[in-house]
Amino acid sequence: MNEEWFINLRNLAFLFATLMLVKYFIFLVIAPFYSVKEELRKIKLKKRKEKYNPLVSVIVPAWNEEVGIKKTIKSLIENTHDRIEIIIVNDGSTDNSDAVIKDIIEKTEQDVRYKNIAMRYFYKENGGKGTALNLGIEKSKGEIIVTMDADSAFEKNTISNFVEYFTDKNIDAAVGNVKIANKRNIIGLLQRLEYLFGFYYKRTHAVLGAEYIFGGACAAFRREIFDNLGYFDIGNKTEDIEMSMRVRFHGLRCAYAENAVCWTEGASTIMGLINQRLRWKKGRLDTFIRYRKLFFSFDRKHNKALTFFVLPFSLLAELQLLYEPIAITLLLAYSFISGDFISLALGSLFIFVIYFVVAFFNDEKIDFKLLGLFFFTWPLFYILVWIEYLVLIKSLKMVLRGEDVSWQKWKRVGIDNI
Repeated sequence: MNEEWFINLRNLAFLFATLMLVKYFIFLVIAPFYSVKEELRKIKLKKRKEKYNPLVSVIVPAWNEEVGIKKTIKSLIENTHDRIEIIIVNDGSTDNSDAVIKDIIEKTEQDVRYKNIAMRYFYKENGGKGTALNLGIEKSKGEIIVTMDADSAFEKNTISNFVEYFTDKNIDAAVGNVKIANKRNIIGLLQRLEYLFGFYYKRTHAVLGAEYIFGGACAAFRREIFDNLGYFDIGNKTEDIEMSMRVRFHGLRCAYAENAVCWTEGASTIMGLINQRLRWKKGRLDTFIRYRKLFFSFDRKHNKALTFFVLPFSLLAELQLLYEPIAITLLLAYSFISGDFISLALGSLFIFVIYFVVAFFNDEKIDFKLLGLFFFTWPLFYILVWIEYLVLIKSLKMVLRGEDVSWQKWKRVGIDNI
């Protein structure tokens, strides 16, 4: 009986491993074509005679962000787009955020270098990030709405690069390239690599027209989206993912703007990371349930690569996660007991291939440092596997019980120099 149980587990592991191998192989093959698509987009852009110069409203929801809000605002006032309004919404902060924000606004308004930048500040009772975003949208005047987190910083060309995508009237939303700035410990470094790989795969989503997550830290929308589809859902703790799926459900088109770079602060402790991922996982499951009709949809307005490939494989990854930590543990034990390291070696080789491809094609420059990091960082991803497993189990329990997750709290340390 024990032998039969082991064989069944091995066969199941082999099935999931094969399916995920197919997914990542397809992703790795398609992703480099993103550069080709971008070059074609730029050629098309050069042929346009009219200049598109919309007013851009950047919404910055802030709750207890006294540590990093200065760098956030500074990155916005130094952006290269010449028509911008910055709207900061203080969601009932209990720290010194109010004084910090007012001080930097006063200094900015007195600086002649920033005379063309409009800054507006609103304080409200605590109601959650969604309510802060919605208030900011209500008060905004821009044709393009950009959302960002108050623990983040845009590179100077981020807003201008976003605007370029909206010269194509068929594009309704765009998601930027988010990078983890803090790297002071292993947790920060792991997240930095995780984001690097994750956003590299968005290249494949972009080529297929199948992007479905516009992270709140760096995303842009036409105002018509909120006029026609409504504002952010304050009942969903991952309001950005819900809005993303809503946009795709209604057949709107989006783009991945790799050159719209945003640096953000990741969790700095294990517990902070667990709390963050629990919110993400629970919100994602809730959103998948709400928009379940997107899966395998034959509706003409839905992108078929999204409904028949990207979304089903995303759900498959969650199912795989239910057994993956245990399967990896058993594989390690089996390899060391039997002395058969072939499976482990093949798995390691495939991970090295991922490092290699991302190092050579990400951001259109070769990153030799990433290849060097492979030899001591890839085993550490086992930590993330267990964290994702734990939060998935807890999320499933919360879904079955009809419970909701609260906002995560962690000690802000600010982002490193970027």
